[in-house]
Amino acid sequence: MAEKKCPHCATMIPVEAKICPHCRKKQGTSIIVWVIVGLIVLYAIGKISGTPQSSSISDYSSQSVTSTPAYPLLELQTWRWGENYSYVTAEGTVKNISERSLKNVTAVVQFYDKNGNFITSADALIDYNPILPNQISPFKVMATYNPEMKKAGLEFKYLMGGTIEHTEKVKQKKK
Repeated sequence: MAEKKCPHCATMIPVEAKICPHCRKKQGTSIIVWVIVGLIVLYAIGKISGTPQSSSISDYSSQSVTSTPAYPLLELQTWRWGENYSYVTAEGTVKNISERSLKNVTAVVQFYDKNGNFITSADALIDYNPILPNQISPFKVMATYNPEMKKAGLEFKYLMGGTIEHTEKVKQKKK
């Protein structure tokens, strides 16, 4: 019977042996180990090549509520709301007045009764994602209409949280 040396302990073992009886280690490297090593290398290459070394554009999309800048990033250009076939629609335009690209911006509309009691809210991503500096994006938010809806408020947030400060160029109009 032909024998070979175990690469781990140097004991002579049969050529067809997959495990050394002396050290109980498998002979050779399994294909699973090579696949895992390959995936790790590909991941590392992707991280290195996909990360910009310097960037003049950043966004606030991953910031939490506590780290939102205290200055306005958006300027509300126009907006209006009203009933349309058993739905209430709020629509308008918003301008990015910051020097940065803003990702995942949502328009959030809150609806109230005549006494200011909250009824419901609805939200939707603005049309342009990201919205670039000085760019104006339309938005449209829809909800089921409730006849008690008499007032509406509008704010902007990031999709994963965090309010975005804004200024208003014009006041709301009811359709």
